[in-house]
Amino acid sequence: MAIRKVTTGWQVDIQPGGRGSRRVRRTFKTQAEAKRFERHLHGKAAAGDSLDLAKPDTRTLLDLVQLWHDHHGHTLKSARDRHRSLRKLCHALDNPRAESFTAQHWAQYRTDRLQEVKPSTLNHEHAYLKAMFSELERLDLWHQGNPLAKVRKVRTDETEMAYLDHAQIRRLLAHLKAKPNRDCYFITLLCLATGARWSESQTLRAEQLSQDRVTFVATKSGKSRTVPISPTIAGQLRQRRTIGRLFGNAYKAFQSAVQDLAIQLPPGQLTHVLRHTFASHFMMNGGNILVLQRILGHQSITMTMRYAHFAPDHLEEAAKLNPVANLGRHFVDTHKKTATMDG
Repeated sequence: MAIRKVTTGWQVDIQPGGRGSRRVRRTFKTQAEAKRFERHLHGKAAAGDSLDLAKPDTRTLLDLVQLWHDHHGHTLKSARDRHRSLRKLCHALDNPRAESFTAQHWAQYRTDRLQEVKPSTLNHEHAYLKAMFSELERLDLWHQGNPLAKVRKVRTDETEMAYLDHAQIRRLLAHLKAKPNRDCYFITLLCLATGARWSESQTLRAEQLSQDRVTFVATKSGKSRTVPISPTIAGQLRQRRTIGRLFGNAYKAFQSAVQDLAIQLPPGQLTHVLRHTFASHFMMNGGNILVLQRILGHQSITMTMRYAHFAPDHLEEAAKLNPVANLGRHFVDTHKKTATMDG
């Protein structure tokens, strides 16, 4: 029998070239896979092609993760965290053979995982695993295709972006300025003045100050960017040090300040509220969305467009160009008179 059921699946046992030719045995998980393989061998034999077959790829997902890390992952800024996340994900998926891992496996995992985590967390896992397969393909280290290539992420609602108003900004800065250690005050002030991420401001070095400008390096995008600052802030920063890091780690100090002032923020937006505050006030004060993109260092304008609705004239045309805009008071007055008569 060319194909038969065995304890480990479906076994193909044939001599494609006829009696006396090379015998080929291979076991597959499903009968459909076995039949496809059988047809493939018969086709090669009929065409006179060599029947030399590569050995089955027995590498697991964990094997691919390590391969990815050794050839690419270690170059990322978040190399250790990404490597740990991918390994944890492989264990959650029961570390299957990479060759047999399919979109259906991921769909089942996704269903179960959504009972435990937020959709955004699952989407991060999806992105990490998909990127790993894609990078290994680019490096010619994986030839079985990307099982997540056509799988869409879980749809999520746009998260609320909190920002501080002027009164909250004044209270926060005054609170931090009164502390003996002024690092947190200056980091916060710099984030509010430039839209920088907390990590970018906290790791700032004196060498990155140039006249009335500050250059942020080692950014999330990997590209440095320069943002002007006021002469007052620049002068205060220069007085701290002339070489090396200007600040120590002050994340916990900022967290305590927010708690002391009872400022309510959405989950996950503690220090990031400063970046949102800069962008929101920038647009409310009439700033240009393309300039804001460059200041924030967004690679795509799509990210920056989240702040477009803060512009004073955002969608103002809706009141001017709608189909009833030119009907005027006559329509409203007539409606009111009719309503009165009917009453």
